[in-house]
Formats: sequence, C-alpha cells, structure tokens
Amino acid sequence: MPLPHRFSPFGVCTTATLARAGISRWQIRSLHADGTLTTVRTGWHAERNAESAVLAAVQAGGVLSGLHRLKLLADGIWLPPHSPRHMYTHHPAHPQGWVGHRWPRLCSPDVQFGVVPTIIALRHGLSDQPLEQAVAVVDSLARSCTLAKPQRSRQSLTLSPTDLFAELSRTPFGRRVIAHSDSAAESGLESIVRVLLTLAGHHVEAQVVIARSQRIDLVVDGILAIEVDGRTHDEHQRTLQDRAKEADIRAAGYRLARYSYPQIMQNWAGVYADILRLLTID
Repeated sequence: MPLPHRFSPFGVCTTATLARAGISRWQIRSLHADGTLTTVRTGWHAERNAESAVLAAVQAGGVLSGLHRLKLLADGIWLPPHSPRHMYTHHPAHPQGWVGHRWPRLCSPDVQFGVVPTIIALRHGLSDQPLEQAVAVVDSLARSCTLAKPQRSRQSLTLSPTDLFAELSRTPFGRRVIAHSDSAAESGLESIVRVLLTLAGHHVEAQVVIARSQRIDLVVDGILAIEVDGRTHDEHQRTLQDRAKEADIRAAGYRLARYSYPQIMQNWAGVYADILRLLTID
C-alpha cells in the first residue's frame, strides 16, 4: 500500500499528516508491517525512497532547512560546494554537522513533510553565504521556480519570484543580492563570475547575442568574451559546437577566454589574473 505522493512529497511525514489523509492507525501499522513505512523517530514515518537529506534532518531531531531544502525545488537550483546543512528544531542543542535554527517559530503543519517553508529555508540558507554564492542561488531560483499556484496543503513547498524578491528586500544583504541578480544567467558559475567581476569594478554584460542567435556567457568591458564550462568531462559533439561558437565570437571582434568549474571555484585569483592580462594585451 504505497502512500499517495501528494501526502508525502519527500517520502517523510508525521502521524498527524497520515491521519488527515484518512489513513487509520491500523493502516499505519500495516504499512510498517509490510515495509512500506519505517519509523524515523516518535511521530515521524518514512518511505523506502525518502529524500535522503530530509530523512537525515528528521533523524537528527529537526526538519530540513537552508539551501539543501531549496535544492529539492528543482534540479537547476545552485547548491554552493561545501554548503552547511541547516535544520529547524525546537531544541536549543543540535547535532554536530548541522546549523540549527529555532526561529521563526513554526507550527506542526508548516513542517509536516520534514522541511521548512521555502521562504524560511531561503532566510536560513543565505545567512552564511558570500554575496556571489547568494546571487548564484537566487538567480537559479528565479530561473527555475516560476511555478503554478500551489494547492492549499502544499503552499509552503513552492516558491514564486514575487515571494522570493519580497523576502530578499527585507534585509540590506538581500537588497544587495537583488541588485546583482540576473535570472537570465544560465548557470551558477556564470552568476559567480559576473558578480566577482562587477565587484572588482568591471562592466559585465551577460548573455550577449552574436551570429546565429548564439549567446556569449559574459562580455567584460566590451573586450573579453568569457565562456564558463561546468562540465566535468569532455563531450566530442559539444567540443565541436564550442569550436564553431569560438570562431563566431572572434569574428564578432571579441577576445576569448574559457574557464572551467575547478578553475573558477578553486583558483579564482589565477582566473582573475588571466582576465586582467587578456584585457590589457595589445
């Protein structure tokens, strides 16, 4: 007897949630007996295919918050490397390896699926991120989360651009994020490079159109075209397309640079030195 997905979107829920869905205590015992459900902790149940991040938070005594919770909205949501795991809990102490939050106070229906409402997750998750990573998260949310009007019972599981920017506008840091955000960005890497270069005083244009309706990721100071590459392995067909695009970029009069994920995320100083060199050569 599998649980209807609409009652348990992440495979974790409370006894009260099951009761509201019309599942009796006898049926709950049967679901445990046949292995459909397991007990996570008192009052909490999980299916075999429960989302691992949600399950871990509930097992640890809380519910999932922060950027790992936002990542559940869509595959395209940017998750900065080494992002700390956040949880909401009523307890003053929280397990090692988690950032705990007790505010704002949430009632049981708000967290019945093992996660906090998306706005709260955003508030918690951006609290320990630098500006460029926060912008990358927000760009990806604005790009990915133009969702249909949520149903009543799932209102806290979705996020609209209106709610996103209303939440950000509450704080000085959030307003800085808005000032640097651009939902046209096609990747978190692109957002990060754009923000870092803008903060360094450069004029940066994003998604500049050239021949055959192709788009350059970034153009710096009207001189240097930058393509960011998030791939972790070479793809022959894509490489051929890249070469054709590079020829069109040069034909449009730009200098060209391409940087990979490891270069940008692990050696930004080296990347920026190379950008300055390319901007100043005769």
